[in-house]
Amino acid sequence: MPYPPWLRTGPEPGPAVRARRSLRGRAVAAALSVTVQLPGLAFAMAPAWHGMHRTIDVGAGLAALSGIAAGVLLLLPWRGPGVIVVAAFATPAIALAVGPPAAALPVAFAVARAVLGGAATWAWSTLAGVGVVGAVWVAVSGAGTGGIRVLLVTVVLCLVAAAVTGASARRARFRAAAHDEASRRRSAAEEERLRIARELHDVLAHSLSQISVQAGVGLHLFDDDPDRARESLRSIRDTSATALDEVRGVLGMLRDGSADGAPLRPEPSLTEIPALLDDARASGLDIVAVGDTTNVVAGGLGTSPASVQSAAYRIVQEALTNVRRHAPGTRVEVELRASATALELRVENGPAAEGTAPADTRGSLPSGGKGILGMRERARALGGTLTAVATADGGFVVRATLPLMRRSDEA
Repeated sequence: MPYPPWLRTGPEPGPAVRARRSLRGRAVAAALSVTVQLPGLAFAMAPAWHGMHRTIDVGAGLAALSGIAAGVLLLLPWRGPGVIVVAAFATPAIALAVGPPAAALPVAFAVARAVLGGAATWAWSTLAGVGVVGAVWVAVSGAGTGGIRVLLVTVVLCLVAAAVTGASARRARFRAAAHDEASRRRSAAEEERLRIARELHDVLAHSLSQISVQAGVGLHLFDDDPDRARESLRSIRDTSATALDEVRGVLGMLRDGSADGAPLRPEPSLTEIPALLDDARASGLDIVAVGDTTNVVAGGLGTSPASVQSAAYRIVQEALTNVRRHAPGTRVEVELRASATALELRVENGPAAEGTAPADTRGSLPSGGKGILGMRERARALGGTLTAVATADGGFVVRATLPLMRRSDEA
């Protein structure tokens, strides 16, 4: 929803700022409560001021105590305005038994507290009840116009106090809601940027690394074995076309959701794992599929949630990219296993094959460890875990556990 121009969003206020604002709001309500009680208090003490009595009567004393108590209690972080309203009605009942002038005074306290607590209905109900009680009291007691005037002035001031306090409370709630909405939008935008960055990194790092390897093979075999060199060039062409489709699909997510902005290629699934492994074999890796990896459909992996399949595919893809970059020609075991609650995967490679050197990755994206970070973030986003550690023989192993159901969905 649009926000009025006077409402400016900014950094979320800290606990100290919120505490000061809350105390300031309660202080305003207390001041309003005491203010609206002044007419009744003056009326109750008028006899003593004019020398009609030497001491203040019990009703006037109760009125004064009610005003003081109202101001003090309003400064406390009370919850449950309904209970306070009932207590405020009980005080006038006692006051009526000892002296009518004090009867209407605690009303302001009830109204201000109710409005401050966000219970405007309680406030208006309180005023209506006071009006009825006051009318009955005037009719039964035969009070003069002075008591009626005090009651009317008190009720009118209560209305003003309720309006002022209510408007202040609404502005505060509106401002807090605006801060929350702005924070949610910033968080959502940041998550979307990270997701797109991970997608681009995974797509480009894998494809460019494979192109770099195939280009190196083609250059090496260009003179001695033209047929194999031609095959490497064909592989570069196919890899480039696939990468281009995937990049277009990722960039399509940035559009406005129009029909022509739909991704050209759907999110990767586990049914594409065999093709991914074939590409890795073509680049010189000795791939061994273990467990359900040998038959994705028969292993039940194809029925996993789409988000889990996409994350698993990207993790395997990035792990193979790292192997191709740091240990070309080595043996790699790729294992996928599904249970009733989670999908577990493992990509483990040995040390680089003898006589080989790390691939020439001048044409690929720099990693700097961000690939592993991206894999870990993918797993964490699904409520899973991922570890990536060196093995005793000089190799490397990536293990991930991806829950098939989020913990929040199980509750």
